[in-house]
Amino acid sequence: MLKFEKYLFYVLLLLALSIVIIPTYYITGDGASHTYNAKVLFDYVFNFERDFYKEFYTINRSIDPNWMSHLILGGLLQIFPMWLADKILQILYLVLFATGLRYLILSNEPKNGFLSFLFFPFLFNLPFQQGFYNYSLSLAFLFFTVGYYIRHKQHFDDTIHQLVLAILLLLTTFSHGMPAVYAMLILFLIWIFDYFHFLIPFHFKKIISELSKLLLIALPSLLLLFLFLAKKGFGTEPHAWSYSKKLIMFLQFWTSQSTRHAEMYPAMASGILLIVLFFILLFTRMKVNIHNRTSIGHVFLIMIVFSFFSYITCPHSIGGAGSIDIRLGFLPPLFLLLFFSTKNWSDLSKQLFISSAFIISISFLIIRFPYVLKANEIGKEIMTAGEHIEDKSVVLNLHFDDWQRIKNADDSLFQLDGSFIHFSDFIGAQKEKHLIMVMNYEAEINYFPVNWQAGKNPRESIAQLIPGNYPPCGDILSYEQQIHRKINYVLIQNWRKDFEKIECVQQLINQLNNHFVMIYQSKNKYVAVLKRKDV
Repeated sequence: MLKFEKYLFYVLLLLALSIVIIPTYYITGDGASHTYNAKVLFDYVFNFERDFYKEFYTINRSIDPNWMSHLILGGLLQIFPMWLADKILQILYLVLFATGLRYLILSNEPKNGFLSFLFFPFLFNLPFQQGFYNYSLSLAFLFFTVGYYIRHKQHFDDTIHQLVLAILLLLTTFSHGMPAVYAMLILFLIWIFDYFHFLIPFHFKKIISELSKLLLIALPSLLLLFLFLAKKGFGTEPHAWSYSKKLIMFLQFWTSQSTRHAEMYPAMASGILLIVLFFILLFTRMKVNIHNRTSIGHVFLIMIVFSFFSYITCPHSIGGAGSIDIRLGFLPPLFLLLFFSTKNWSDLSKQLFISSAFIISISFLIIRFPYVLKANEIGKEIMTAGEHIEDKSVVLNLHFDDWQRIKNADDSLFQLDGSFIHFSDFIGAQKEKHLIMVMNYEAEINYFPVNWQAGKNPRESIAQLIPGNYPPCGDILSYEQQIHRKINYVLIQNWRKDFEKIECVQQLINQLNNHFVMIYQSKNKYVAVLKRKDV
């Protein structure tokens, strides 16, 4: 088994990729919105119906973190249809993350590639399922950044090595700020351990000389982060969970469960596997240390403590960026895996780990695959609505069920995440369409590339219709008065009949009946299109 370890890793990676490659749509929460806004950005820049877009949208003139996925998607959309552009980005992330993790592990110790077999619980995590593409890509770049530094830190007088590291760190930062901070912290800690003998006694000239190299490499990324944080601020929103609730969820490996509650079993099996390795390490500690990697092991121990403390104490949001706990919850075990990569392991331990990781990964796939395929079929049906919406239209896309309740059952396709929350934005991302999707949540966030023009943000008059509010309620005419223009179409995704008894929904239905007429309803009623009567 160990002789073919490298090839087995790529077999497992190919199996993992199959869940994204096989369906037309691997549906993620924000993925459709990123794709739509990438299209608007490139249409605007290349003057494809710019005059139509500019009534509603303006382009963010600052180059901020969180742009990476938009630039990649926008480029892909010039060649491929929107569903394939989204898929290629997902595949790019999966490959970069898995191979980046392996690259970092092998940078710590070339004999420990077996540890990379446990990539699945960290690869298909809740941030990825929620469509946090930029954060996910940033973590993948972190692996290459830290791995490259470890491999070449003895030769950093070479300008080429300095330039490559600076570019890798800048790619990490441009994707997302949080992993960039982790990357810079890890690099600095490694530097501290490497040059500790110059600190005591204090060799000022040597310390300044070596530290200045690292600071120069990090300077572009630090500047980008500083400008970003100056604009975004540090306002926080308290977290609803207690410390004990967070701890219980952490022990359940909850951020590795992205679709079904049943994923708790392979997720917790991943944690048990890491605990087994920890006890092997504990009882054989005199034999497992790799002398020249001991200090790097200490760095990852610090990161385990730091990331766990950050997870337990984090608010729900910082500076408008939400779901901080989801982004942090899987980092302590990930850093634990990297800590293990600085140790020496027996062949038996390696074989047992590879076998266990294969079983865990296959279990995830078996549980998840049927629901991913079903979601794909529903997604394709929803996309048929695009055929009935004319180009250069204003579309109010209302979602009544983002968890995708299964008919005739008290169940939903997605039990842990409302992954259909922005799915209808894909309709606006079609190559032949130029649409204003009114429920475009990204346009109200000032660090994304496409922002609302003054007076066009729907939160100013119809906040209760924004995706995530159930049931969606609001006065559509008030938004038309706000923008001084009529809505052309209303798209209803996943109508829930049990909402009809709620007064505000009844008012919404009456308003729709008075001003719109239904022109299309899909076969299974997953989507309906209403057209304005008097336009």
